[in-house]
Amino acid sequence: MTSMGGAATSRRAPVLPPDKGSFPLDHFQECKEHMTRYLKCMKQHGGDHAACKEDTKKYLSCRMENGLMTKEDLGKFGLDENVDLAASKAAQTAHANRDNQRRQEGFVAGKARAQERL
Repeated sequence: MTSMGGAATSRRAPVLPPDKGSFPLDHFQECKEHMTRYLKCMKQHGGDHAACKEDTKKYLSCRMENGLMTKEDLGKFGLDENVDLAASKAAQTAHANRDNQRRQEGFVAGKARAQERL
């Protein structure tokens, strides 16, 4: 018999750590200059991260050098020198245009797939 003031027992899903581990805060502001420059660049370019590639590299490198994140190849973050920014920008624009067209026409999920079957 349980009392009304008893603790509720429920099962909780296990808490999983992030894939890359923790991401410590920069308490000593070792990389604040790079972070500020990066955020300013993002604001100036309307959130276009490709325009701020160099600032991103400097910020992440600073964090790695100061032990604020695990050292990784910057290419894993999409900051490779071989990335074709023009092609990437064109693909983003095409995707945005398609989304805008769907909004204007009234997008119905699964409609295109159903038409393919006919």
